Amino acid sequence: MTRSIIRAFVIAVILPALLGYAAEIKVTVSAGDSERVATPVYTDLKLTAEQMTGPICVVADDKTQPAQVEPLDGGRARVWWIVDNLPKGKSQTVQIKPGEAAKVPADEVFAWKDSSQGKVESKDLRFGERPVIRYMYTPFDGTNKATIDITRKPYYHVFDPDGSRLITKGEGGLYPHHRGIFYGHNKIKVAGRDKPIDVWSAADAHQIHTRFVREYAGPVFGGHVVTVDWIDRQGKAFATETRTIRVFRSPRNETLIQFDTTIVTDDGPVALESSNNHHGGVQFRPPQAVAENKVNTRFLRPGRWTTMPADKAIDVEQHPDFKDLPWDAIQYKLGDRSYTVADLCNPKNPRNAEMSERDYGRFGEYSTWQLTKDKHLSLTYRFWITATHDVKPVQVDRKYADFAHPPKVGLD
Repeated sequence: MTRSIIRAFVIAVILPALLGYAAEIKVTVSAGDSERVATPVYTDLKLTAEQMTGPICVVADDKTQPAQVEPLDGGRARVWWIVDNLPKGKSQTVQIKPGEAAKVPADEVFAWKDSSQGKVESKDLRFGERPVIRYMYTPFDGTNKATIDITRKPYYHVFDPDGSRLITKGEGGLYPHHRGIFYGHNKIKVAGRDKPIDVWSAADAHQIHTRFVREYAGPVFGGHVVTVDWIDRQGKAFATETRTIRVFRSPRNETLIQFDTTIVTDDGPVALESSNNHHGGVQFRPPQAVAENKVNTRFLRPGRWTTMPADKAIDVEQHPDFKDLPWDAIQYKLGDRSYTVADLCNPKNPRNAEMSERDYGRFGEYSTWQLTKDKHLSLTYRFWITATHDVKPVQVDRKYADFAHPPKVGLD
């Protein structure tokens, strides 16, 4: 063995091992009490700088699959991949291989592309050439009613899983402040302010996108981290929100979106409250066409709520225990296409959270919170979107289990 070969072997194998890194890592994935199909999983590892930015794949059941690295603080990394099919109660050994790539077609990789038009600023997350979500972030303009309607809040549009059309509402129409996936409150109480603040409708306060912190692109998921300031009537930020969105690789005719938000204040205390559960929280709003044909709206619900009429929205005023649901789902049609949108609620979110439903389409979870300089709020939701009404509660239960009780991943 020549000196150059020995040197290369030491650098590639011996030195990383001595430093706590590895050329190959084995982990065990345990399904637990639920069957796992198209389930995102991750494990946190210590990788070299080269491994952080280089190719990576996993091998499970002799099948090579794409993996993706998400950098973390402290020189560590989160490695993501998709568990394709793991039966309930079973385990599988997975080899994580930094430096090796799975063969992935160019049209099966997430990437961001600017989609701005004129003064309207937006970015599309695409899977190949197919748009998946659109981030709308035009800076707020309070000049007149028209500019307010266009710019009142940053939010996410969602596309049909085939990329052919938007299946969420933008500006205009019934309740123009509702749009896509959005978050806010309409009666926020801030110390030192004489009146509650409304960033929900942006009547005299608003939200504004301030920064792109990080963008994610790759074969397993795409997304980004952004910051959004919540602004009072005097134009001062009283809270800052950090939003993270991820869209995971999914089967055909499905989209899986994870929305995480953390909101903090240097002001305060700040009471995140609303007039009721229909005017606050993280919500999803289908297009205006759904409001114009609301007789076709249906709801799919978990547990004992399956016995309630599917064509009638449940109101927490009549059913005060309609709260702390694991999930809720809406079904609607646009033309000849049918959609089921399930809102999966993380059990770590604040409890005593009320679910809101409206037959014109908007739905989501609402909870209150008291922000202080030392106490922030974090919320996490997943939206599972399928281009069909042929969805059973047990299927949504499985997706909820993937989210709330994910497979266990441990070093082998």
